Amino acid sequence: MNDRRVEVLHAATRRRRENAEKAVQKAIREAHKTSAPITITAIAAAARVSTDFIYRHLVLRPQVEALRRSRRTAGPEPADHPDAEAAESTLVRRLTQQLATERRKHREEAAELRAALEAAHGELLILRRRAEEQG
Repeated sequence: MNDRRVEVLHAATRRRRENAEKAVQKAIREAHKTSAPITITAIAAAARVSTDFIYRHLVLRPQVEALRRSRRTAGPEPADHPDAEAAESTLVRRLTQQLATERRKHREEAAELRAALEAAHGELLILRRRAEEQG
């Protein structure tokens, strides 16, 4: 009786693994059709399996990694995004302006702190001299 339970558990585990493998294969095929970034996390989420399942699988992980490498070397198609360069240029300009503003604020703040430190040093010097005169 105990052997029958073990057989049933093995069969259920095998079916669950096969279903998970099929789901990952389907997710890989779907990801291949899109232009979305390929990651093991994204494939696992699409297949509704754990990332660990893919990382430990001897066949699926190399497939995902190969697809990711091929996507990386292909590069974006300029026809898909005609305004991508203009948007990137605008973004770079805006971020550069923000950076310049932040730098200016930090310089002003540092100058104020330096002035306060100089004033504190001056006060300390005055207090030391008074203490020496009295002591």
